[in-house]
Amino acid sequence: MRKALVAIVAIAAAFMMSIGGAISAEPIFIGEIAALTGATSQQGLQERNGCILAMEEINAAGGLLGRPIKLVTYDFKGLPAEGVSVYRQLVQEGAKVIIGTNFSNVNLAIAPVAEQLKIPVVSNAIEPKVTIPAAGQINKYHFLTQPSAIEQGAVVARFALQELGMKTAACLVNNGNSFATSQAEAFRDYFNKNGGKVVEYIDYATGLLDFKALLTRIKAANPDCIYLGQYAQESGLQVKQAKELGIKATIVGNNTLSTPVFIETAGGAAIVEGSYYVVGVNMAEARQVAFNEKYTKRFGEPLITTNVQFGYDNMYIIADAIKRAGSDNPEAIRAALETTTKVKILQGDGSITLDPKTHRPDNMPLWIFKWENGKTVPQKLYYPY
Repeated sequence: MRKALVAIVAIAAAFMMSIGGAISAEPIFIGEIAALTGATSQQGLQERNGCILAMEEINAAGGLLGRPIKLVTYDFKGLPAEGVSVYRQLVQEGAKVIIGTNFSNVNLAIAPVAEQLKIPVVSNAIEPKVTIPAAGQINKYHFLTQPSAIEQGAVVARFALQELGMKTAACLVNNGNSFATSQAEAFRDYFNKNGGKVVEYIDYATGLLDFKALLTRIKAANPDCIYLGQYAQESGLQVKQAKELGIKATIVGNNTLSTPVFIETAGGAAIVEGSYYVVGVNMAEARQVAFNEKYTKRFGEPLITTNVQFGYDNMYIIADAIKRAGSDNPEAIRAALETTTKVKILQGDGSITLDPKTHRPDNMPLWIFKWENGKTVPQKLYYPY
């Protein structure tokens, strides 16, 4: 399975080389780690397509440093150990820089290995500890291109307080998933410090599927809203069970609430009606509509998840670094990534600057969306600070 997936992407690079005519030097090897199978495969497959689309555009325009990009994608199956394994494999095969993953817990596992092997990683993970494992420390070979979990959780709390007028909240949190815990803790802390009260903060172990006992506790506390920060299937199941219990609280949560998987698991659009979520891409903007059309024309499928934009943006961020470095030397790429400034992307307000002290975006804005009549409706744009 892994070899077949690699072949598909390698053929794409070779195809662009053949039609471009102008570039025939040794390719620049960029690796990607994506969830191509498993519960989040829809996101992973579309993220891979975003990388392919950007690669094809760059190659058609002459490549990087007069050389084509070769993209090789491996499946990490949603598992941290597999993520480490395929990172090592890509390094062994000669990757100069690696894109991925979309799982914070996987990047937490990869981060110390990347420090040893010194091949930089550009990821849309959001756990701050991926780049800053402890105060005064930095993982030099990791770069994150979404606002952090802390920023995203705080923005949701800010919206709930300021725009929805929520006074009380509850949080339901998978304590084995750093993606969930970091966002939920940020939501809780901002909400409590700015006039609200979190009346229930309930965590549970990974693998739980029946949440009704926990939701019954939340129902008794009668909060105005419930914050969910899990992956899409888990949050969808929680919303489904909350509705079955007659819970009326408004659902607010992270970007996985934007996905079809969330809707399907919850039981349909009517069940998630009135829910709010945070995301870094406003699909209603003209530039996003044009990009969506380009994506659909190329791949023959609708653009469903913002992971397409993540993959596309990460390829262009790396391309900018390689151009400025004037080399595909991994250390030169790493140094150039540290000085990424106002690179044009699809997320946020259209550009990204990375903070060299954190290796994360500098004040990248986020959108709050609402599910209304089966459609996502933008509510407000927030800058984290």
